[in-house]
Amino acid sequence: MNPEYILLGRWSLGVQLVTVTLLAAFFAALLRSAHLEAIRLWAAAWIADALALVSIFFASFLTQPSFFLRPAICVFIAFKIAYALLLIGGARNHLRPGTSAPLQPRWAALIVVVWSLALGFSAPALAWAQIATYLVVGVVLTAGAMWVLRWRRFPRSRWLGFGLLAEGLLFLHYVPMLAPRLWGGDALAAYMYYSSFFDAGAELLLALTILVVVEGSSSEHLEHLNRELMASQDRLRQLVDLDPLTSLSNRRRLREEFDRVKAVGAAVIFLDVDNFKGINDRFGHIIGDACLLRVAAGLTRAFRTDDALFRLGGDEFLILAAGLDPEAAHARLSRLREALASGEGDAPPCRVSVGVAVLAPGGEPEAALREADERMYVEKRRQRGEDVVRHSAAFSQLPR
Repeated sequence: MNPEYILLGRWSLGVQLVTVTLLAAFFAALLRSAHLEAIRLWAAAWIADALALVSIFFASFLTQPSFFLRPAICVFIAFKIAYALLLIGGARNHLRPGTSAPLQPRWAALIVVVWSLALGFSAPALAWAQIATYLVVGVVLTAGAMWVLRWRRFPRSRWLGFGLLAEGLLFLHYVPMLAPRLWGGDALAAYMYYSSFFDAGAELLLALTILVVVEGSSSEHLEHLNRELMASQDRLRQLVDLDPLTSLSNRRRLREEFDRVKAVGAAVIFLDVDNFKGINDRFGHIIGDACLLRVAAGLTRAFRTDDALFRLGGDEFLILAAGLDPEAAHARLSRLREALASGEGDAPPCRVSVGVAVLAPGGEPEAALREADERMYVEKRRQRGEDVVRHSAAFSQLPR
C-alpha cells in the first residue's frame, strides 16, 4: 500500500477522532443543562463513537501479526455498533418520550459484545470484520432514519431523519467500495483511504440535526409548561372568583362583569332568601346550604348561559342580564319562584324577595345596584306584611 495513503489515512482518522471527541464533550455538557433521556443516549453514542475511533486509530499503528490487533478490532466493532444503536435509541426516545427500550440495556450490551468478539476473532481477514461492521451500522442507521421520517414528532424531526439517513447511506456505500479487499484487492476508489474526512463531516451534520430537534423538543417542553401554567392560573382564578358552595361567581368578578355589560345595558337583579336564618335555626345549616344550592341551580336554569350569576354572601344573590328588559326578567323570576315553592329532598320550600333595576347603556353600576337593593327590601317588607295579615286572619278564625 502506498505509504502516502497510510499517512493520509491516519491524519484523516485523527481529524475524525478529534471531531467526535469534541462532540462527545459538547453533548455531555449539554446533558447537564437539559436533562432529557434522548440527549443522554446521544451523548453516550458520541462517547461510544470516540472509543471506537481510539481503538481503530491504535490498530492503524499495528502490523500483522500482532497480539493486540484482533482485540482492538473487537473493541472497534462493539463501540461502532453501540454508536448506531444509541443514536437510534435517542431518536426513539425523542419521538416517543417516556417509552421504555424494546430491549433491556444489559441484553443489548451482551449481544453487541458477543457479536463483536465472534466477528473480530473469527473473520478470516480484517476486511471481513470491517465490511460486516459497516453493513450492520449502515442498515441500523438507515432503518432508523426511515422510521423517524415516517413518524416524526414535529416538523423539525425530519432533519434528524435526514441526518441519520446521510450517515447510514455513507456506511452502506463503503460496503461495495471495500468489497475487493475480501479477495486481496484494493478499494475501488482512492478516497477510501482517507474516508474518515467524510465520516467527520457526516457526523458533524448529524450532530447539527440533533441540535435542531433538541431545540424543538425544548421549545415544545416550554410551550407545554406554559400551557400547564396558564391552566393552573385559570384553575386558581376560578377558585378565587367562585363561591365554594354554589360555584356561582363571587364579589371579586363583579367589576369585571359590570364592565362587560356597561356598553349595552343590563337588568340588575338582587335576590334574597326569605327567613333564611329561621331555616338554619329550625332545620340546621346542612338544610340551609341545600336551600342555597336549590336557589343557585334554579337561577342557572331560569337565566341565560351568558348572564352573570353571583352569590354575594349569606343568602344574597345578584344577576346581571345583559340586554334583558324588566318584564322578561320578572317572567324568569316567576319560573324560579314556582320551582322553589315546593320542597325538594330534604330541603323545605324556599321563598325569595327580588329587586329589579335597569342599568342603561353607559349608566352607573353603583346606582343600579342601590336601586335593585332598595326594591328588594321593599318587596321583602311587603311580603312580611302580607305574612302578618295572613297569620292574623288565620288566628282570628280559630274557635274561642
